[in-house]
Amino acid sequence: MIVTLTTDFGWSEYVGTMKGVIYSVCPRVRVVDITHDIREFDVRHAAYVLHTSAGYFPPGTVHCVVVDPGVGTERRGAIVRDGRYTYVGPDNGVFHFLDVESAYHITMEPRSMTFHGRDVFAPVAAGLACGRSPEEFGTEAGEVERLDIGDAVAEEGAVRGEVICVDRFGNVITNIKRELLEIIGLMPGSQAGLGLGGREYEVRFQETYGHSRRGELICLVGSSGYLEIAVNQGDAGEMLRARGGEEVVISP
Repeated sequence: MIVTLTTDFGWSEYVGTMKGVIYSVCPRVRVVDITHDIREFDVRHAAYVLHTSAGYFPPGTVHCVVVDPGVGTERRGAIVRDGRYTYVGPDNGVFHFLDVESAYHITMEPRSMTFHGRDVFAPVAAGLACGRSPEEFGTEAGEVERLDIGDAVAEEGAVRGEVICVDRFGNVITNIKRELLEIIGLMPGSQAGLGLGGREYEVRFQETYGHSRRGELICLVGSSGYLEIAVNQGDAGEMLRARGGEEVVISP
């Protein structure tokens, strides 16, 4: 059985502590790090990474995510199932992209107010991996918390969407999918007008980063099928002052 970890802890002692708890509860489990480089406190980034990474694991994997700026507050912990996997983490929007089949709010009392990754989410994930049921850790819930991310739309020769997050390379990830770009006839190799956060740019729409000059601002469809705004060997997030939530408009 596999338990994955996705956190914003960096390679700190907090990661090792969580692994120690997991192995103490369920020694036969295998722990896999998806990443500990989520941008600090960035729930949108965590939700995107979970959405684009979880599906590459075997069915039955338990995905534990701890990006939790509201730790110790009224926010609830949750166990979520989508038919293939079980997810454990704070109910703060990290499960935004999941097709929820069932959800439970965790009732376990933590030892501390500031490290629920160690005290709640790690032992719950390990227990589930070792065969315990969600009902042993919490009560049935309705829907989980969702982020304020709308759907991108094609309208009047342009596609309007928003920034989901910025990845560790500085690529600005949007909620605009390839299919919407095809509707407006935007194809690799063409020029595009780009509006982001009230500012206008002209960029080339490329197939990949290396087809552009070093330092050039471009756009492309990334490996997960979403439009990215990137700088070849640079940081588009810093250049564009993007964090997440900014409106994006693109047109041929």
